[in-house]
Amino acid sequence: MNTMNANQDKAQLWLESTTELIESYRKLIKIVVIQYSSLGISMGMIGIASMILGTFILLFMGLGAAWWLGEYMHDMKAGFFIVGGIFTFIFALLLAASNHVIIPRIRNYIIKKIYDQD
Repeated sequence: MNTMNANQDKAQLWLESTTELIESYRKLIKIVVIQYSSLGISMGMIGIASMILGTFILLFMGLGAAWWLGEYMHDMKAGFFIVGGIFTFIFALLLAASNHVIIPRIRNYIIKKIYDQD
């Protein structure tokens, strides 16, 4: 009878230890998910703010360059069209390079970050 009680006590102790371990892992996973979520949200907010600021910088620099070029050439329309053409060319270069250069670099960077954290 004592052996049976001892075995039941060991089984109960093992069950409690396993339950505690599972609960600890669950809490750890919850903390890691919260950490990565907060990091993602904060990086997203910084990215959005940077994009808005960058848009205004490019807008006013483009307008200033177009205005200056238009006054230099004595033709405002030509100045705005030349600057618009330059921006279109830069945009076309970005689109052409995005599939072969930019997207793979970003993807590899994200994958490295994920595996480096483990």
